[in-house]
Amino acid sequence: MKITKPLIIINLLLICLLMTGCCRSKDEVYDDTKTASRHMKRGVKTLSGKQGDSRAVHCREDFLTLNEDDLDFIPLYDEDNLQQIAMADAQFRQPKEAPGDRHTSLPGIDGFVNPATRPDLADTFQNMNFPYNSNQIKGDKNLKTARAIAKYMKKHPATYVYVEGHCDERGAEAYNLALGARRSNSVRSLLIQEGVSPDNIFTVSYGKERPIDPGHDENSWWKNRRAEFKIYERY
Repeated sequence: MKITKPLIIINLLLICLLMTGCCRSKDEVYDDTKTASRHMKRGVKTLSGKQGDSRAVHCREDFLTLNEDDLDFIPLYDEDNLQQIAMADAQFRQPKEAPGDRHTSLPGIDGFVNPATRPDLADTFQNMNFPYNSNQIKGDKNLKTARAIAKYMKKHPATYVYVEGHCDERGAEAYNLALGARRSNSVRSLLIQEGVSPDNIFTVSYGKERPIDPGHDENSWWKNRRAEFKIYERY
C-alpha cells in the first residue's frame, strides 16, 4: 500500500498529541476534572432557573452574618410570609368570650401580670429557653420549671397562665412568629401532660419583637429564645 505524504503528516500529529497527553501530571488531570465538574453543575443550575454566583460559608460566624435573603430555610416571599402568619395565628389559644363561658370573667392578656413581680411566684414561673430554630423543650432546668408550674396550677385551679413564645433577632418576622407559636404551644402541651387543665393555659407569640437582652451575641440570643409566663388568679 502506498503511503501518501498527507497521511504521514496526520499520523505524526496524532503521535504528538498522544505524547503530550501522557506527559500531563495527575494534578493537572485532576484540575481539569474539577473545572469540568464546576461547569456541569453550573449548567444544571442554569437549566433549573438558578443563576449567579453562590456564596461560600467557611465558618459559623459567616453563616450568622448572612443576610436574610441568603438563608434558604427562611420564607421571604409574600405568600410564604402570609402562610407562616396564618399558621401562627391558628396556633394561638386565647380565652373564649362566648356568653355564659367560664372565661368571660377573664381579662385580656394585658390584665395578666408578670410573676417576676410576685416574690412568692418568681421562683416558680421562670422563663424556659430553647435551642436555635427549635421548639423542643430540653434540659433538666426546663423540665424542673414545667413541673413546678404544673404543681402550683393544680394546687391553685383558679390560676390562669399565658405562655408567650419569643425568638432571637435572626430570621424573618413571619418565620419567628410561627416559631414563637410552636414554642408556646410546646410548653402548653407539656403542662397539660403534667396534669394542668387545658382550659387554664393560653398561648401567644411575639416572635422577635420583645427581646429581653438587646445584645447581638450567642448569650443574648439564648436569653431571647424563650417561653415567658403571665398569670392571672381569679378569686
